[in-house]
Parts: sequence; structure tokens; C-alpha cells
Amino acid sequence: MATDRPKRKLALLIPAHNEQMVLADTIRSAIRAGQPPRDIYVVSDGSSDWTVDLAYLMLPDGHVLDEPQFGKGLAIANGLYCFQIIQRYEWVHIADADGIFSPTYFRELTSRLNAKKFVAATGHVQSLHGGWIAKYRTFEYTLGLEVMRRVQSFAGTIPVIPGATCILRTDIIEQLDFLQPSLTEDMDLTLQIHRRRLGRIAYIPQAKAFTQDPKDFGDYHRQVLRWYRGGWQVMQRHRVGRRAHRIDVYMSWIIVQELVILFDLTVFPFWSWWGQNYGPLALMFLFDLSVVFIVTIWAAILNNRPDIIGAFPLYYILRFVNVLAFFRAWFEIVVQKKFATKAQWSTIGRRYRIAPDAAVAHSK
Repeated sequence: MATDRPKRKLALLIPAHNEQMVLADTIRSAIRAGQPPRDIYVVSDGSSDWTVDLAYLMLPDGHVLDEPQFGKGLAIANGLYCFQIIQRYEWVHIADADGIFSPTYFRELTSRLNAKKFVAATGHVQSLHGGWIAKYRTFEYTLGLEVMRRVQSFAGTIPVIPGATCILRTDIIEQLDFLQPSLTEDMDLTLQIHRRRLGRIAYIPQAKAFTQDPKDFGDYHRQVLRWYRGGWQVMQRHRVGRRAHRIDVYMSWIIVQELVILFDLTVFPFWSWWGQNYGPLALMFLFDLSVVFIVTIWAAILNNRPDIIGAFPLYYILRFVNVLAFFRAWFEIVVQKKFATKAQWSTIGRRYRIAPDAAVAHSK
């Protein structure tokens, strides 16, 4: 293929492992959102179900790569190479196979991709309708993205380009290592961009993507444990906190936040009980309760999701679960030196059917 042809704007690359339940809806959603089928590619990483057959049916010849299971990172790297995405496109969008894109997603995205201003980007991620975990996540994502992501973007400290909406300028790809053993490839790639000072990461809130959340508590706990274990892996590998860089300052502040939450949930209540002085504890709890409830109402209005108000009490339960998982992962990775290598990815039991019009319903 001639390399002097003008590059196309954006390729969509979907790595998949046993995603027959959701892949077809993800591809249809991308096409409805403005991504032509000729710019969509699928890499099957050792799928043993109908994933490959579905991709062959929906995409042009030469747009599906079926290979043995080597892991998500290598699947992405092989897809970039085999489809000649670096040579043929200015940008590549790497997306999870369980996502749904809003009807204007790719139009909003491509109109805002600016190669002179940034080298990578992420859109806005929100939860699909689901069970009680999805309701809680709608609250959590709204607070994290509508507030914190904008602050991170302004300060140049976005710590993770999430797998649901990861956009890279193709001329930096050869400077990235997709094969690092990590449970969180997306965070590792993001830290590589920061560490190698490749350029700015942009947040494009107009491009909205929707993702599945765990179906039950057990799946939720396994997911956050994997995220935190991978986070500690990446922080150790890139020596976060040991360099004079803004990302080190920001991520160190996140760790301090978790320590404060742990103190508030354990030491402070014990101290109040020990001294039989419950006044400060009651005032702190009432203030925190008021703030969380106001944010819940705001998230419900912003997302047109009154159902998430019912998840309000879950914030306290899952916040405690999260902080325990955070420090359990620290002990396993930093102290015990476990999970030195990356396990093969699996979605068995984690997927559920996505309604074809889910993105339309969510974006209204």
C-alpha cells in the first residue's frame, strides 16, 4: 500500500475476547454514531465463541484479525500493525467491545481532534442502565468526569485514558509499549505519555460513550481489585511520586485522599467511641451526608436518571469497599510482590445484553 496517500482521520480498533453477546451492538452503535464500517477493525484475542463470525459478517474483508490468545496489549499492537493503522490514519480510537456510543459520538470527536494541540484524548464515559451497581456508577462517573476530569484536563494530570474511549495520535504509537505486564493497560499507556513527555491529553466531554458495569457485588469487587492492583503495578513501574512532575503530585494527592477516607471511616469513629464524644462524628457525618445527597440529585438531573437517587445509600457501603480494596491491592503489589505478570483477560459471566437503542435513550 502506498504511504504517500493522504491519511484518513480516524480508525476504530476493537480488541475482543469472547464478546459474542455485545460486539454486534457495539459495532452497530459505532456506525450509527458516524464511524464508517471501512474504518472499523476488530482483533479477536483467542475467542472461542461467535465473536469472529459476527465481526466478519458486519465488517469489510480484511478488517478482522483472528489470532491465538496472547493478551489485550499484544492484540492491540498486532491490530495496529496488521491493519497498517499508523501508516493510514491520523488517529486511532481503541475501544472496549462492551461499549455503546452516543448518536453523535464520532462526529463530535473528529470535529475536535487537533493534532497541533494534543497527542491523545478521551471522551465522556457514563454507565448504561443496569442494576444497583450501575446506578451507583452513574453517580460516581458524573462526579469524577463532570468535575474532576475537567480539573485534570486543565492541569495536564489525566491519570487514565479509559478503555471505553481511548484516542491516540498515530505518530506517537511507536513510542508506546503495549506489551508491559499490567492488569490496567490503559493506565500504563497514559503514564507512558506523561513520562515520555509526548504531549497533552485532551478531554472531549461532547463525545459520550456508555459502558457496562458489574452485575453484582462480587463482580464489582473483583473489578475494583483488578483496577487497584493494576494501578499499584503501574505506579511502581513508573516510580510515581519520585519525580518532579505534575502527574506525580496529582497521583500522590489521590493516595493521600484514600488515607484520609480510611481515617474517616475507621480511626475517627473508633476515637469517638473511645472518648465517648460523638458530637464531632455526628456533625461530620451530617455534613458529608448532605454533600453526597446534593451531588446525587445533581447527577440524577444532569443524566436524566431519577432512578439513581435510590442508590444514594450505596455510596457509603461501596466507598468503604473501595478503600479496603485500595489498601489490600497496595499490600499485595508493594509488600507481597504479587501479580508480577498479567493474567489473561476474560469476560466470562461479566457481560449482559445491551439494548440496541441504549445510547439514544441515554443521550436524550
